[in-house]
Amino acid sequence: MSESTVNTRSYAELLIRTGVNLQPGQKLLVRAELGHAAFVREVVATAYTAGAGYVHVEWVDAPTLAATLNHANVEQLDYPAFEVARFRQLVDEGWARLSLVGDEFPEALAAVAPDALRTWTIKRARAVKFYTQAMMANQMQWCVAGVPTPAWAQQVFPGKPAEEAVAALWTTILRMVRADQPDPAAAWAALNRQLTGVAAFLQRNQVHTLHFVDPTPGPDGKPATDLVVGLAERARWVGGASVTPGGVWFQPNMPTEEVFTTPHNERTHGYVRTSRPTFPMQREVRDAWFRFEVGAVVEYTAAVGQDVLEQFFAIDGARRLGEVSLVDAGSPIFQSGLIFYEILFDENAACHIAFGEAYPECIEGGGALSREELAALGANFADTHVDFMIGTATMNVTGQCADGREVAIMRNGRFDAAVLA
Repeated sequence: MSESTVNTRSYAELLIRTGVNLQPGQKLLVRAELGHAAFVREVVATAYTAGAGYVHVEWVDAPTLAATLNHANVEQLDYPAFEVARFRQLVDEGWARLSLVGDEFPEALAAVAPDALRTWTIKRARAVKFYTQAMMANQMQWCVAGVPTPAWAQQVFPGKPAEEAVAALWTTILRMVRADQPDPAAAWAALNRQLTGVAAFLQRNQVHTLHFVDPTPGPDGKPATDLVVGLAERARWVGGASVTPGGVWFQPNMPTEEVFTTPHNERTHGYVRTSRPTFPMQREVRDAWFRFEVGAVVEYTAAVGQDVLEQFFAIDGARRLGEVSLVDAGSPIFQSGLIFYEILFDENAACHIAFGEAYPECIEGGGALSREELAALGANFADTHVDFMIGTATMNVTGQCADGREVAIMRNGRFDAAVLA
């Protein structure tokens, strides 16, 4: 099954009409790898058919970035003013955004020095901070979705020839995003009802602290994870679709299987092990362990990527959490048994924590609050936001409620029956 034999039109329709929910006359930014070009053409045609005012494609090429960071004086590089002005226009005019992921060159940045990656990551993040904050506050619709490339497909399906791997990954992606169902939009509506129901249970019971325990013995004989995450004041649980201030619904992630909220940046303690690889600054970190005190990481190790973590945690705010997320092990992504090496998919396979910037939508009324007001409630601020997967099939999660009760949220990686009722 090559892209030419996949029903890419129905997938493009799903991303435009359900993902970003493009409105008539609205402009759209599409961010994609060069290897996604054939599908991008389908997306552009679909967007104009849906009434797009204009579609702009921003092409991403990791080898070009690697050449820049390997040969330029990164300390003297400045993010250009015309790019900042472009992002300002995207916010001011309310452009929707569709980001297509799936590395064409997964190893392109492997030889780049981590300090160069950190320096450029911080410079770019600070230059367009207003744009990422607008996205995180849902001021415009945005959606992230996957498109196979041969290199990515062979990471997910090692040992398969490229064409077979791409075909297998297309089949998998379309199943994960429910594009293979007779009425994908209706399937997404059902998923949204399920996720909002879980969020409503947590909100109704005023769960303000989560206790993650994976009793599987670690190398030291202790439970693999014993982590307490206290939530921010006025924390709000979110799952499924999001909505702009103007009332337009959209799906930020396709696929999605999570409900998430904002931790208080001083109320996490204990330790946790990661269960899947992740990619801060586009470099792999695998089999990591973190210990927290008073909300901050004070000790960490990684079997792969220790040097990356050292640079990552040097970013202001990166040692504290901006998100905690619950994902049932019944997720089709977890049940597939696959590691995707792509955060969009792997984060929706397992419970996860994110270091860095918090989402204002996860604070009651957060979209209307100033930075100072959000900080007073415990929201974290940083020049990064990176998810680390911690969920397993043996993870138990207990919630402490505002009235002192404890409620079972997850047992052996699955939501308790009361949560799903």
